[in-house]
Amino acid sequence: MGQIMGIIINVISQAQRDPLENLRLAVERAEAAGVEEDTLDDVRTKLAELENEVGKELSISIRHAVSGETLTVVRARPSHTPGYLREHVLRSTGEGGVALHFLFQSQVLDEKVSLREAGLSDGDTVFLVQTPLLCLTASFDGTARIWYLQNGDCRKMLVARQGGQVQSATFSQDGSKLLTVSLDGEGKLWCAESGRLCCELSGQPGGVLSGEFSADSHWITGASDDCTAIIWNADTGKCSQILAGHDDDVKSAAFSPDASMVVTASCDGTAGLWMATDGSRIRALVGHDDVVKSAMFSYDGLRIITASMDGTARVWNVDPGGCLQVLQGHAKAVNSAAFSPDDLLYLTTSFDGTVRVWEAESGECNLVLHADNKVVNTAQFSPDGSMILVASGTECVRLLSATTGECITTLDGHEDWVRTATFSPDGMLIASASYDGTARVWSSRTGECLQTLAGHTEAVISAEIITA
Repeated sequence: MGQIMGIIINVISQAQRDPLENLRLAVERAEAAGVEEDTLDDVRTKLAELENEVGKELSISIRHAVSGETLTVVRARPSHTPGYLREHVLRSTGEGGVALHFLFQSQVLDEKVSLREAGLSDGDTVFLVQTPLLCLTASFDGTARIWYLQNGDCRKMLVARQGGQVQSATFSQDGSKLLTVSLDGEGKLWCAESGRLCCELSGQPGGVLSGEFSADSHWITGASDDCTAIIWNADTGKCSQILAGHDDDVKSAAFSPDASMVVTASCDGTAGLWMATDGSRIRALVGHDDVVKSAMFSYDGLRIITASMDGTARVWNVDPGGCLQVLQGHAKAVNSAAFSPDDLLYLTTSFDGTVRVWEAESGECNLVLHADNKVVNTAQFSPDGSMILVASGTECVRLLSATTGECITTLDGHEDWVRTATFSPDGMLIASASYDGTARVWSSRTGECLQTLAGHTEAVISAEIITA
């Protein structure tokens, strides 16, 4: 059995086919290699069962939730997810600038659950709900802009810093508020609907270097320029907790998924784990030999991954806090590290010009992706974890397979280097921000540029798509 498993794993990891076709090919190669017939019979039986299951197709009617009109009928496998329905609807209707959600028996279909697991049977009907999509951009021209993606119009322009530069802009998870941080250390909260300035972040001893919202949108955490991290109330902007204890500048701060803890990365070579409720330090994560550039929680909240100038990334247990893995292989400083959405892979970027994908179970590097001009600006997993988006030292963005590293499509159209690129929440769209002063919105399925968002007078440094 070990011999045939080795053949199967080798074929599946290399072949660019449907998974079933990969398995059929593996069986053929096992036969040619002289694997025992008794062993092959067991695998053939399992293959036949799988072929029978996959061969069962469902006919799913898609109806508009408001008008009741039947938009299309989709032939899907029970193992498909709502993403498959979404792709089919987009091809059929050509809709752009909207998020598509599916209702079945008055419940929104979970993106991570298969149609079979959601209870759908052949002949069932699901209802389509469409909601507008917005794009938030930030620029060195001192403004942030909210764009309405159905027509590409600028809905609001927020003057975050007159005569200054904005270094980041981000929406709260519920889309009601947004935060801008200027290079001079000002953090401002805005009403996303009206564009009105609500308040400034206050109460911290130093300037604001960064900020992110908690999952429930009630809190903000970020780094300050006085060796501390801060937790602010997202409604009032007032400082709630000061996380003091690092011996040098704090580079980043991030909430745990349930917002009960904060992890910080510092120039003192450590990461810190803190209680969000009272600001007490739970423990220091010690092991890196140089500046820790970033730290973030896994999606299940049980682990932390850190990236360091010492050329490594490290994975830690939240409790009891020990180092689980040291990810070694980059030739220069590691700039960022992240988990895949299912927490089964790690993604690291480095000043050596590469992006690496690692197996979480073994800590082994699966893929080394070489960035254009040996510069990695940003890299991130798609929401389903199947693809990696890389913005590097060029005018284009590349979309790569997370399993093979193969380039799926190239988004080409900017006239200067792309600073960053991000997926929409459903993974159907990609927003890119460029030094050419524009942001662009692309289809992740076709690579087509759907919108060019022009209006900023200087480099656009971030672009984020959310549902209105």
